Amino acid sequence: MKRAIILGSVLAVVVVLQAYSQCQKTHYFCTAQLTKEEQAEFWNLNNQSQSAMFAKGQIYEMSFIAYKGYDYRLSVCTDIAGGEKVSFEMLQDEVVRVKDEYGNTNIKKTKESIYKNADDGMKPSITFTTDKTKKIYVKVNVPATGTSSDKAVGKTDNVCVGVLLEHKEAASLGF
Repeated sequence: MKRAIILGSVLAVVVVLQAYSQCQKTHYFCTAQLTKEEQAEFWNLNNQSQSAMFAKGQIYEMSFIAYKGYDYRLSVCTDIAGGEKVSFEMLQDEVVRVKDEYGNTNIKKTKESIYKNADDGMKPSITFTTDKTKKIYVKVNVPATGTSSDKAVGKTDNVCVGVLLEHKEAASLGF
């Protein structure tokens, strides 16, 4: 019995590691969507970049910390050959005052949308700078159609999604 439990546990770990390893480098391929001019620019790879496998049609959410004094380029891609473009949205925390049923004012933290690539021609990337260090959330709508270019994933309803985050020191202006 112990042997069966140990063998089952080992197989479960192997399956999880295999699924993870299928997509762990997808974010590196996001630069292929950029123009030649954008590819020629120098950006540092940010360690907060992520890749993972998701079912088609799901919404994937991640977060990262954007630091003051840096420019960022965020690129989102999948390994779907052709097909739909990936839509994504960037959000940030916002504190709002809300009145309850007794007229008391309470403070509530919500997420405010700051960018949607659907409103910007479905561009695969965005460049931005923050005025202060803050947490940024990214919601990626995984396309519901298309086939993964990864042979191991291609026969399933899963695709690899990558979010590439790059940074460079912001140019200082003024005195």
